[in-house]
Amino acid sequence: MDQECTSAGVADSRGRAGVDANVVSGAGARRSAISFRGMRFDNAGSEPGLSIVMPTVSWTGTFEPCARRCLDLVDAAGGGVELVVVFDGDPPSTPAWLDRAGVTVIGTGVRRGPARARNMAAEAAAGELLLFVDADVELAGDAVDRIRAAFAADPDLVALFGAYDDEPLAVGTVSQFRNLLHHHTHVDHAGRAGTLWSGCGAIRAALFLDIGGFDEKYRFPSVEDIELGMRIAAAGGRIVLDPTVRCKHAKRWSLGSMVYTDIVHRARPWTRLIAVSHSLPDALNIDWRGRLSGICAVGMLVAGVAASLLPAAALPACGVVLVACLAVLIAINADFYRLCLRKRGVPFAVASIALHWLYYVYSSITFGVVMIQEATLGLVRSFACPTPSSASSSTGEPLAAANPSPPIVGG
Repeated sequence: MDQECTSAGVADSRGRAGVDANVVSGAGARRSAISFRGMRFDNAGSEPGLSIVMPTVSWTGTFEPCARRCLDLVDAAGGGVELVVVFDGDPPSTPAWLDRAGVTVIGTGVRRGPARARNMAAEAAAGELLLFVDADVELAGDAVDRIRAAFAADPDLVALFGAYDDEPLAVGTVSQFRNLLHHHTHVDHAGRAGTLWSGCGAIRAALFLDIGGFDEKYRFPSVEDIELGMRIAAAGGRIVLDPTVRCKHAKRWSLGSMVYTDIVHRARPWTRLIAVSHSLPDALNIDWRGRLSGICAVGMLVAGVAASLLPAAALPACGVVLVACLAVLIAINADFYRLCLRKRGVPFAVASIALHWLYYVYSSITFGVVMIQEATLGLVRSFACPTPSSASSSTGEPLAAANPSPPIVGG
């Protein structure tokens, strides 16, 4: 399972690429001058070693069955695969079933968030590949084999992530909707990607360390994986979404937790990333369908509010707008609604349309509000800091990226 990096620089035993000697190495160290362009990895006909990295804050709950599945995959591999569990915080006594060969258990000492936890695990891992798996995600039986084979066959591949299956463990309308939406979004966007997903995502360990790992300013589960994927893509790294790499999600969602998580820990920080990068990616849930769906969802909301406030003479026009927007929303998302209908019947499909509309309403409004905030802050900074050098932090990063908002408990 020896791996050779055939790029311009060759360093350690994991095939680590050469970087500027003035840049501090290791996960968590942000890089601004890394390039993956032209980099190739030669596995000499063998599958690279793989370390499954699973952060957790508890030894019980969804973690135990998901970690036990990882142990099954470690045993089935017959070598070359390990499990690295990192407890985010001061861990209690390690369960006896984790005290075995092929398993490394570490702790962060204090609660630092999944970004820091994964970075620590990456430093301790031995594999040429890192497979990040959430503590509420159960890998499919062939997931590890598919990932190792994909990297062995493609010397240009930097990272790869998979998809939830269409049989989520959590019951309940919101949980089923949420997990099926995630499944459909990933299955519908197979191929080259400009982002990453740490729920079930693999990356070459050397390159993960070289680019600085996850940004540790994210103290709660958020968009740290998306941000890492954007850095990899900007550096020329090839990321692939392979929906045949499957996993099962055990997370339970309520309506409140869905809305809160999407606004506070997803839409708001992701919009800030888009504002800082000055680029709106055409991928996953913000492709043209997602954008048009957002416009239609907000259009329905505006038409409904207008109908309640304007004179009766305006009702027909408001009704036409509302129906037209609903028709377009259903038409461009028909594949997803058919999936919902096939899985759980008519009542669930109707509920999914309503939840999908709500999802697009609050996500679109959050996007608009944050973009206005960022534009306003940009104008304030331009007047307060007219010189180019004063508009950046000491690290060279734009101030919007270098000074994140305070962490919010939850999500």
